[in-house]
Amino acid sequence: MSVLKTSLRNFFAHKGRMALSAVAVLLSVAFVSGTLVFTDTMNTTFDKLFAVTASDVTVSPKGSGDDESPAAGRPEALPASLVDEIASAEGVASAEGAVMSMSVTVVDSANKNMGSDGGAPTIAANWTKNELKSMEITSGHAPRGPTEVMVDADTADKHGLKLGDELRTIAVTGDLTAKISGIASFKVTNPGAAVVYFDTATAQRGLLGREGQFTHVLVTAAPGVADEQLKKNVAAVLDAPYKLQTAKEAADAGREEVSSFLDVMKYAMLGFAGIALLVGIFLIVNTFSMLVAQRTREIGLMRAIGSSRRQVNRSVLVEAVLLGVVGSVAGVAAGVGLAVGLMKLMGAVGMNLSTDDLTVKWTTPAVGLVLASS
Repeated sequence: MSVLKTSLRNFFAHKGRMALSAVAVLLSVAFVSGTLVFTDTMNTTFDKLFAVTASDVTVSPKGSGDDESPAAGRPEALPASLVDEIASAEGVASAEGAVMSMSVTVVDSANKNMGSDGGAPTIAANWTKNELKSMEITSGHAPRGPTEVMVDADTADKHGLKLGDELRTIAVTGDLTAKISGIASFKVTNPGAAVVYFDTATAQRGLLGREGQFTHVLVTAAPGVADEQLKKNVAAVLDAPYKLQTAKEAADAGREEVSSFLDVMKYAMLGFAGIALLVGIFLIVNTFSMLVAQRTREIGLMRAIGSSRRQVNRSVLVEAVLLGVVGSVAGVAAGVGLAVGLMKLMGAVGMNLSTDDLTVKWTTPAVGLVLASS
């Protein structure tokens, strides 16, 4: 107990130097914790989005999403007749064709780009029942013909769009000029994509070049039918090789597509955190070296009154542990604040991340404590 009392007394007796060391620990832990919280939150956001938007089974062209996909900007397509074939499979409650392209540019009447500044894609699609899982029409109505288009609420708010405004969607197959008939809001966090919707015929002509084609078919299972079984049933009625994915497989594929971007961001930020950690280590080592040097007489007195070398070493170690615990706890808290700040910054450049999805895994404070104790 005397060793602990001595350690506490010395800890508070050198508040200034200890505060500088604590700040070094705090900054190091904050950078690492903030990076982990930020990237974990991004993963949570995308996971929720993929999980909500994926249908029970998705049928798409064999090369869709692979390196074999065409590079000319025209999405691969499958025949519309496939929808009826799939609908006839056992265990299918419904099947609907969908058209989607991310190789588009959307501009307003002044030719101002409506896309995100943060690297998120601009998506053009037909409005389907499946979209109701993640979107809700909050103003106007869904597009009903070639002169109407619906836009997501985030894009409308960002660019001051309203019903009746004109948008021009530029695709490899041509231009689509239409007036906004409706505005739809995301039910989950939109990571920043700008989305426009057309009626099915218009989307087919404008994005695929002609009617009678879809980029994929969305299949809903009948009650009690598992996704894996539905996938097998649908495969059984198809006479050509198509790509079939369950909801989980589609969500995993979507996660893999964004993982490279998230990994680059994560490791770049951890690189800066590593630099802060190295600087902190040098500062803490120098601080404790000076403190021990200044307390030579005190240490000698402790040895003279019977304290062993082990007790003296333990006294210094306890001070270091106290410093690490205080710094790490404050650092983790500061890291969460840093993550929220990064989310706001990403929002300013077009990638929206909601604090509702803020994710602090148990590993984050654990890593903070390990870093502080090291």
